Amino acid sequence: TSKTNDDGASFTDVFKQAFQNVQDTQKVAQEDSVKVALGQVDDLHTVEINTQKAKLAVDVFVTMKNTALDAYNEVMRMSI
Repeated sequence: TSKTNDDGASFTDVFKQAFQNVQDTQKVAQEDSVKVALGQVDDLHTVEINTQKAKLAVDVFVTMKNTALDAYNEVMRMSI
């Protein structure tokens, strides 16, 4: 069951969007790494920014996952 919030986005949608963001930023960072290795990059600042974006996206996703698991475990410990 997926509950929607006031914006109309369900938890599942938000989680999927965060995962997609991780995949997209990782792909850009990997492409930048290949370009650096081949000497096709003039602007290393952009490469560093894209790498940091990918790292931040992973950190946010992991935090979301950990928070969701903590909430689930807390609900499971509740007695009815």
